[in-house]
Amino acid sequence: MPGITGDNRSGQPFVVLLSIFALLLSMGALLAVAFKLNSDQSPARAQAKAPAASATSARSSTGAGVQNLTVNIKSDEEHGKRGSDGNWHDAFLPADYSVKAGATVKMTFYNYDDMPHTFTSSELGTNVTIPAGSKDKPGVTTVTFHAPQKAGTYQWYCSMPCDPWAMGQDGYMRGFVKVT
Repeated sequence: MPGITGDNRSGQPFVVLLSIFALLLSMGALLAVAFKLNSDQSPARAQAKAPAASATSARSSTGAGVQNLTVNIKSDEEHGKRGSDGNWHDAFLPADYSVKAGATVKMTFYNYDDMPHTFTSSELGTNVTIPAGSKDKPGVTTVTFHAPQKAGTYQWYCSMPCDPWAMGQDGYMRGFVKVT
């Protein structure tokens, strides 16, 4: 390469070795974060902290399925969810849900953000406002709706202006309800 002399190349193996070390260190940190996030979702820790995001099903006496979903909403300051841009963003946790066709779906939202949010879907007939909350006292709202009889994927979104990046990304301030 032009501009590189024999003297400058003598440090090249060290730079390569240093780059490999930095890469391994980064991978180790990512694995540590992944294991930490996984351990935070264990049932014991979820009961000690906030309600864990979950989905449960039950059958009513009429045979129609009843599904209970719990959703946490966290802001970027609370480390809602890290984006592909490397920053933390507002997020519904989880943002995607699976329900049975025709089921009665009862969703309980715990909003730890100091801003209100919505769960809006014209296809599902929902437009519920979830009040603002705080780290210690979330805003809580429950909405009940009937899942469509037709299997498919139905989109929802937050219609309240909040984190602009998150509002444009699936899995943050918008997502899908998969009806099976």
